[in-house]
Amino acid sequence: MSNTTVTYSLVDNSSEIQAAEVESIDHVIEIICNKYVAPVICGFGIVGNFINYIVLSNRRLKKGSYMYLKALTVFDFMALVFSVPYMVFGVGSTEYFWVWYSLYIFLPVVNFFTACSIWITVVMGIDRFIFVKCYTWSRLRHWKLKTQIKMFAVISFAIIICFPKFFCYEIIEDGRIARIKESEFRKSMFFRYTEVISTGALHFVPLFLLSVVNIYLVKKLQVAGTVRKKMQHSRHEAEWHKSQQTFTVTLVSIVILSIIFIIPASIVDIISYIDNDFPHLRSMRNISNLLLWCNLSFNCFLYCIFNRQYLRVLKYVIDRGCDRVRRSPSRMTEFQMT
Repeated sequence: MSNTTVTYSLVDNSSEIQAAEVESIDHVIEIICNKYVAPVICGFGIVGNFINYIVLSNRRLKKGSYMYLKALTVFDFMALVFSVPYMVFGVGSTEYFWVWYSLYIFLPVVNFFTACSIWITVVMGIDRFIFVKCYTWSRLRHWKLKTQIKMFAVISFAIIICFPKFFCYEIIEDGRIARIKESEFRKSMFFRYTEVISTGALHFVPLFLLSVVNIYLVKKLQVAGTVRKKMQHSRHEAEWHKSQQTFTVTLVSIVILSIIFIIPASIVDIISYIDNDFPHLRSMRNISNLLLWCNLSFNCFLYCIFNRQYLRVLKYVIDRGCDRVRRSPSRMTEFQMT
């Protein structure tokens, strides 16, 4: 999402007819993706992540492993919330406020929360890899404190990676129209180096780590049933192992979804570095951004499909909420009047 919306705002009036036609097609695709499709996806994502947060805040899911899911939910939710105003009002706008919002809120802040989301998934996968690899040792560690430290490290890393986004562009006011201009910092070699590091840190390194971790976890899941049978002498131990296996399956589904949606953005980054004038690069960027928004929005469905413990707590929260509504004073008064 590093080049969303802003790098294509200026059109060269001296470009050829063919380039103008390509620009027109790219503009139409940008409007469709950002104004119509993305808001619907983000709307589902906001509702889903809000439900996730309520469920994951329940005391039954206070374990260290579920702290990662709660942090992932918060980062996804915030990224979607800051994206919606840009989609509804900012796309194609020349008003100063929305141009300013696109440059100094949407671009850096959404990249920050997206970076946090990606790396929380990576850290969660590595922790699960260590847990499965060193099963006995892992159970003796104080995971809650370590989890909090790792989340703080992820946030600090994301701030460092995304901070240069604040200095990429400048706003030029031309009457009532606000235009975007590349800053001198963006043209510098230092920015090029930071952009390469940022792309590697947000796309290629996570893809490699997630792929390796996922392959190992999938292999371990294939033999998990045999391990659980050996623990049948202890019902408590068997239940604990089953819950850990459930979480591993949930994590594997999250990782697979992340890999599927990150790969197109990585391909677009490679093409942009090779040839920044590649035909329809703008459309490819918008479609890859759309997939990244899908990655931020669909975790709720994965939890419901693959995590029985989450589903049980969700049903408990819904039943408890319905019970509170039935017992509310206004409902009681209405019942008595009837």
